[in-house]
Amino acid sequence: MVIDQTKITFQSDGSPYSSQFEDIYFDTNHGTSQSECVFINGNKIKTRLAKYPEKFVIAETGFGTGLNFLLTLATFDQLKQSQNRQNTRTAADSTLHFISVEKYPLSKAQLSQSLKILPELEQYSQQLIAQYPEHPEQDITLSFLNGAVTLQLIFNDATLGLAQLASDKNTRVSAIVDAWYLDGFSPAKNPEMWHTGLFQQITRLSKEQATLSTFTVSGKVKRQLISAGFRVEKRPTNGKKDEMLSGVFQQNPDSGTGYQQRPIIAKPQQVSIIGGGIASACAAYALTKAGVKVTVYCQDFSVAQGASSNHIAALYPLIHQQADDISLFYQQAFEQAVSYYKSILAQGFNFDHDWCGLLEISYKPALALRQQHIENSTVWPKSLIHSVDKQTASELASIALDHGGLFFPKAGWIAPAQLVKQIFSAAESTNRLRIETGCKINNINQQADGKWLLQSDKENHLVGMLIYCGGAQGIPLNLIKQLPLTSVRGQVSSMASNDKIKSLSTVICHKGYLTPENKNLHCIGATFQKNSFDTENKTEDDQFNLNMLDKCLPGLTDWNTKDIIQSKARLRCMTPDHLPMVGAMPDIDAHKQQYPHLSKDKRWRYNQPAPIIDNLYMLTGLGARGLCTAPLLADILTADICGTPYPLNNEQLFNLAPNRFVIRDIIRRKFD
Repeated sequence: MVIDQTKITFQSDGSPYSSQFEDIYFDTNHGTSQSECVFINGNKIKTRLAKYPEKFVIAETGFGTGLNFLLTLATFDQLKQSQNRQNTRTAADSTLHFISVEKYPLSKAQLSQSLKILPELEQYSQQLIAQYPEHPEQDITLSFLNGAVTLQLIFNDATLGLAQLASDKNTRVSAIVDAWYLDGFSPAKNPEMWHTGLFQQITRLSKEQATLSTFTVSGKVKRQLISAGFRVEKRPTNGKKDEMLSGVFQQNPDSGTGYQQRPIIAKPQQVSIIGGGIASACAAYALTKAGVKVTVYCQDFSVAQGASSNHIAALYPLIHQQADDISLFYQQAFEQAVSYYKSILAQGFNFDHDWCGLLEISYKPALALRQQHIENSTVWPKSLIHSVDKQTASELASIALDHGGLFFPKAGWIAPAQLVKQIFSAAESTNRLRIETGCKINNINQQADGKWLLQSDKENHLVGMLIYCGGAQGIPLNLIKQLPLTSVRGQVSSMASNDKIKSLSTVICHKGYLTPENKNLHCIGATFQKNSFDTENKTEDDQFNLNMLDKCLPGLTDWNTKDIIQSKARLRCMTPDHLPMVGAMPDIDAHKQQYPHLSKDKRWRYNQPAPIIDNLYMLTGLGARGLCTAPLLADILTADICGTPYPLNNEQLFNLAPNRFVIRDIIRRKFD
């Protein structure tokens, strides 16, 4: 989606001014104090954060310069530091999730200039600017204070953006918001935002006793808030605007459920995870940050020995010509992954990497046509993907190329084994993670009390909630094999660098891929063999990788099999629709009994929630793009288990749900 950029100028005192709405973003003389009065004090944020045991969710209309978020971040940080000195429980366990919807976002340069006149917030504004995209196009989630605070930025119309927000795990399916900051320009300046649909979304998303505050005191807005279920009052302020509105939500309508809705569960104190790769690492870190104790069972004697063990791996999204469901998911996952990995680095957990971009070479006519379609289209922002000619491609790669192609400027390469180990280290820093290596789980059986008996080569383990984050090796497990997962063998060849190829400065994709040098090695690959569980290295597969490179990009290298330093064959876990799966394990027999009419009418509406196998969750099927999708999937899993806000809407969530395949099979009458 292409986002409209705001029209902004800067006045003589440095304050940002919207030419579009003919109003200032904040009052230079009273900006911080007035925002603190209206939003922090108006919602009693300090008092509520000091008492809140786990998570607190704030939603805002109009991110603007980020002033309200930065004031809230500073408040949370100062409170947390004070609590740490007092060794109180909330200091370790409390988290803040801040959702902000902005239709006309500032660029990074505009944001940076706007915040220069607020030196009192510099400590926090620099953290925001460091993670903020150059030119916002895609919704993104940013992390602060070692994961204790998350900022979910939705770049859309306020009503449409809030409509994206899906279910929580509280007493009411959609209720996630504790406090509302209704900012943005006034109804007189920005009437399209303040309409009935906005207040319907506020009603849908508000928890019982949720609060709100706003600069706007118009009679129409007050009446709409009352109709939306809020008890509203006018209060004085200490700034240029004399009055504000504040309110408390008292209405609590029910929401229906169905097979697309995710089950509501009580947050567990402890979970167990099977797997030792990128999915397991991201899940463990997300859950430990949410206050859950995690035990990881890894079959190898060290983590990151499966598909995550390659020397170098490319990080880039799967993008089609059209903005279909698959491409939109991978776009958001990719944007979040880049931000997530940068936040891991910022915390001091280092791994080899280079954000050097990626070239998808148009080495045959069909790819050249695809390149032309994307170049002529406005579907994808240029900062995500754009066309380059042969000369530009050669300059980007620092070697001579015979073709142009499509360039992903935010992409790059990562040393995945190092990355996985560092994410586990970040999770261990919470003191909530335990890893058992050399523990291969051969069977899982649910006991009468709902717990799971894990049978391993070493000993048996009795656990409560179980999450399967393993790859293809676990497909034969008794319950996992009910899902349509496929093992795809892939062999990667690590090649010795030489003078001809050493200068390569970006990742190149053709039918396979070629990475820049890291520690004097390049990686090429990879083979693709379905329904294989064989991890032995094969000479013919190395030759296949070399032949594929030479066929697509003839003469680019002079490698032969003597230049191979290492080969590695690993298994990818794939789904039929090329999307991963995350969520509760479906009870397949119960699905067939509960939703039979779908075989006659796929539009038939059911209110009954999807039947699941209790205490069993999936995060698997990541295929060849685990680096791209694991952080976003881990956030979805944590929302399932801990009740944090979902980063995707209901339709997108169902596209990733394990039970989507069961529902499709019922519709297609595959169970008749």
